[in-house]
Amino acid sequence: MTRAARTRTQVFISYARKNSKWLERLKMHLNPLVRSEKLDPWDDTRIKAGEKWKLEIAKALDGAKVAVLLVSPEFLASDFIATKELPRLLTAAKKEGLTIIWLYLSECAYKKTWLKHYQAAHDISRPLDGLTPSKRNAELKRICEKIEKAERAPARRPGIHRRA
Repeated sequence: MTRAARTRTQVFISYARKNSKWLERLKMHLNPLVRSEKLDPWDDTRIKAGEKWKLEIAKALDGAKVAVLLVSPEFLASDFIATKELPRLLTAAKKEGLTIIWLYLSECAYKKTWLKHYQAAHDISRPLDGLTPSKRNAELKRICEKIEKAERAPARRPGIHRRA
């Protein structure tokens, strides 16, 4: 196990800015875990004025044990996500055992990407934006339980990808 794998403790949430309402929904469902100090998710809204945002994102990527991806057409279209965040996350998954958990927010061409190799956190036959509010809340609750389980799990061996 590498030194970096031992220091990975955080949950990194990657999303497209246009999907910030989904980020807020997910954070609302994660909040009971945050309040009970069982989880400390990181997203770019934690970057403070005056901080070097690229450096803060890089530090968070390097400290991530779990990466939660909010996948949508906007997510797949983001050059920053595709060129800066995802390469680091995929390398960490391959070499350091980072767990990737992705949520299928809305119909998009995920099958044309590396995502097709990873199990989604829920049934992708029905993207989250197509669910009724009550079914969406139930699904987000189950997804948060999977995030907590992945964050609490012992460090995985590199190259081994458990389904969420």
